[in-house]
Amino acid sequence: MTTIPTYETIRAIAQRLVQERYPTAVAAIIGGSFATGRQTASSDIDLLLLFDHVDCAWRDTMVAEGRTVELFAHDLATFTYFCKEMDAPGGTVPLAMMVVEGENIVAAGDAYAQLHALAHAIDTAGPPALDVENLQRRRYAITTALEDLVDSTHPGEALAVACQLYQALADLHLRAAGQWSGGGKHLFRRLQAFDTAIAGQLDGALRLVASDLPAGQRAFEQVVAAVLAPVGGPLLDGFTLPAPAHWRA
Repeated sequence: MTTIPTYETIRAIAQRLVQERYPTAVAAIIGGSFATGRQTASSDIDLLLLFDHVDCAWRDTMVAEGRTVELFAHDLATFTYFCKEMDAPGGTVPLAMMVVEGENIVAAGDAYAQLHALAHAIDTAGPPALDVENLQRRRYAITTALEDLVDSTHPGEALAVACQLYQALADLHLRAAGQWSGGGKHLFRRLQAFDTAIAGQLDGALRLVASDLPAGQRAFEQVVAAVLAPVGGPLLDGFTLPAPAHWRA
């Protein structure tokens, strides 16, 4: 069985990498699984580098001492842009969370203090509120997907729709409550931290679809009702979505 490396081992690898390849970095933050204690034997090292100035932000994937490193390079201006203009509108701020949850492994100065304050301010502010049109789109998409699931008799099709519903329901439940969302495993973790009851219902419903389709269909009907009730309930009749007038060839 492969041994899970200690955080101290990972920290030393990251420090050597920064010293050898990126000595001008004014901050180097280990985030991700190693920062939160969820690392596995194959976890990569998520490393955010801050410089005084970069011509453009970039990311690299590399191997250092046998360990995969996912590297994100920014200065304060590019970090701010990525968090506020690219990530936050979609309800996630993975870069800011790397700073909030992670550890800076080089000597901290004013630039790191500014980065730290900015990341915490972004996290505390929460995601932008869902406007009426966005909320209606989500309610409609969930309502129609549930119909597809309930009508399905093919296990493969049903599971595909159930996965779609899981994502849509978890994201809506978080966003409607002003909580940051996530993708993949991070979506489950955020939902679990925010509402263990709904997280358990969704997890159980998805598992049932794979093992007992009728029971899974009934379970999804219940969790859809619970998630949609506070935001207006299911939506079909009356939903309209005009396209912009300039959308024509």
